[in-house]
Amino acid sequence: MALAAAGLVGSIGLVAASSPAGADTGSFTAQCVLVTGPTDLTVTLIGSISPNPVSSGSSFNVHGLGLKTALSLAIQQAIPGATFSGTFTSSITAVGAVPGSQPVTFTIPPTTIPAVPTGPLPITSPGVVSSFTAGASGSVKLSTATTGSLNATLNGAALPPGPCTQPAEQIATARIKPASATISTVLPNAGPTAGGTKVKIIGSNLNDPSAVTFGGVAATSFKGLTSGSVEAVVPPGSGTGPVAVSVTTAAGGSSPGTFTYTNGPVVTGVRPSTGPPAGGTSVIITGHGFTGATGAGAVKFGSTAAASYTVGSDTSITATAPAGTGVVNVVVTVSSTASIVSSQDRFSYRSGYWLDGSDGGVFAYGNSPFEGSAASLMLNKPVVGMTSTPDGGGYWLVASDGGVFSYGDAQFFGSAGNLTLNKPIVGIAATPDGFGYWLVASDGGVFSYGDAQFFGSAGSLPLVSPVVGIASSADGNGYWLVASDGGVFAYGDAGFHGSLAGTPLNGAVVGIAGTPDGNGYWLATATGGVFNLGDAGAHGSASGLVLTAPVVGLASSPDGGGYWLAAADGGVFSYGDATFYGSAGGIHLNAPMVGVAAVS
Repeated sequence: MALAAAGLVGSIGLVAASSPAGADTGSFTAQCVLVTGPTDLTVTLIGSISPNPVSSGSSFNVHGLGLKTALSLAIQQAIPGATFSGTFTSSITAVGAVPGSQPVTFTIPPTTIPAVPTGPLPITSPGVVSSFTAGASGSVKLSTATTGSLNATLNGAALPPGPCTQPAEQIATARIKPASATISTVLPNAGPTAGGTKVKIIGSNLNDPSAVTFGGVAATSFKGLTSGSVEAVVPPGSGTGPVAVSVTTAAGGSSPGTFTYTNGPVVTGVRPSTGPPAGGTSVIITGHGFTGATGAGAVKFGSTAAASYTVGSDTSITATAPAGTGVVNVVVTVSSTASIVSSQDRFSYRSGYWLDGSDGGVFAYGNSPFEGSAASLMLNKPVVGMTSTPDGGGYWLVASDGGVFSYGDAQFFGSAGNLTLNKPIVGIAATPDGFGYWLVASDGGVFSYGDAQFFGSAGSLPLVSPVVGIASSADGNGYWLVASDGGVFAYGDAGFHGSLAGTPLNGAVVGIAGTPDGNGYWLATATGGVFNLGDAGAHGSASGLVLTAPVVGLASSPDGGGYWLAAADGGVFSYGDATFYGSAGGIHLNAPMVGVAAVS
């Protein structure tokens, strides 16, 4: 039967019809009608959100997604026995979820029009889209695409393609259930009964806190820092001992953390926090309540008394580490009351460094432990950087697509692997407490995870040269970015101590490392040159050597009295008090080295 007999010749287009949206119920329909003069062909999108509601950060699908193509009775009566088939292409947009949009194609199965039609003939075509991941809060809103296209064949002859040009239309919503807040640690985890201690509460899903309590008593003050951290001032306690810490968010109260009220000393820091097993490292112990510490056992590294110590003030002790192994807690005792152990008082008898390759391979030297690598994984993109945890018990690797791989005691706090990046990631830096990290892209964009706060980026600046590295300030309340021309960008409390921008260089800058006190930094070039700025000491460089491969990174020794340079062939160059523990320079590598990280 000729198409003209069916009224299917001429201008053909798809226009929107009224679409009853199943808002909040998850089910939906969205229609477009193929206008063909006196006849029409209706295209209806069907499906629902499942599960509904969806949990924050969890996956959901468009359940029962399908296309109903309804041939009108008038068309069927005109061409009984004809066969209809085709495809309809469109997309599903999800606001409040990732990815933001996914294409979908519906294949209309070959369907023979009955000889004696009795009513509109519906043809259902299933469609499939990959799962979406819900955001952190609010709701997910699904919409049809602003365009769609029908390509159909009737009785073997192609119909003119019909575009659907209705405006974007919301077709379904689903409420996002906020994820329950959790607390993993409180730093510091102890303080005087008088209150007043400023603490950082670290965990997950701590966004927009509405209340913080210590033993049921409201915090003196509090503020959200990141989705994984809250700052609070501890209220006075009714006595000594541990109390539960809770943060209230839109999802309700968090799992409890612990804070201990004490009249004894509190250790909040040990610097440097690493040293060789033979002992002899001079460390500064910070905290409060140290006045009155006397006797050989008042300062211990694990169960062993410090080789010597001097109480400089109520908030500072200088001690010499005894011989030891592994990771120990530094405990100060005053009047028979010992400090409460925490992650802030750890001292690690690990000294060494790691090299990492672009294939994710990791090489450990000295007493730095090998905790695993990504060398056996099928990586989407090459690894470009590495950083270690404060106690040297683990490390993170980052790939150029923002994927993060964690090993040992390094916790995973998130990655940019699921984001569409403007430029590739080039580096990673951990917060000093080890509960977060930053990623930096070559355009200067900064991505923060865990308790790493965002203090700004160079992503919107017109850069002369690409950014190549990032380093944290001493307290984690800032960071530096460095570009290949030696330009330095300082954010947060990271002080600007100068840069090499505009200075003629023999090689491009490849990395930056900050001094332990945060008042300076070193820059290293691919030719082995090292430039010291601020209070960073000059300990030497490889610029006068004939290198077999370019330098790719540098790392500071724990006390800032030296540093290591690493080359792409695995060669290691040590300067100042940075001890040489070995290299991969004589090893056949599957992939070039891309960086170095030290136990710090």
